[in-house]
Amino acid sequence: VDAAAAAAVEATLNATLEEYAAAAAAGGDAFGKTVFPHAPLLASAELWAGRIVPVLHYTMGGITFAADGAVLSAAGERIGGLHAAGEVTGGVHGNNRLGGNSLLECTVFGSIVGNKLAAKAAEARRARDAASTAAASAP
Repeated sequence: VDAAAAAAVEATLNATLEEYAAAAAAGGDAFGKTVFPHAPLLASAELWAGRIVPVLHYTMGGITFAADGAVLSAAGERIGGLHAAGEVTGGVHGNNRLGGNSLLECTVFGSIVGNKLAAKAAEARRARDAASTAAASAP
């Protein structure tokens, strides 16, 4: 970067930081922001920057499922042996969700499905063991 470009960047940074400090002092900016926890920022301080790009981090919608995690068909019928939890599912939050609820959703429905499948596995194991015992004791 040449000296003229560096000077232009420095001038823009200083102007931006001054605008931020003025908006904080006034209690709001042109975009409606009213909270300025880091104001004033000084150009003489150590500043860190990062590139921010738009990303898709959550989708509102997905597989329809029952309260116990069973996946439902388009007709609303359970699909045997198919379960879902977390962001693959849809319909829990409606049109919007509160930030951070995704992790709670994954935890709650993951626990529900996990416990349900563990109980089914234990039941199948008991049935298999009972059948083996009955077969072993048959004449």
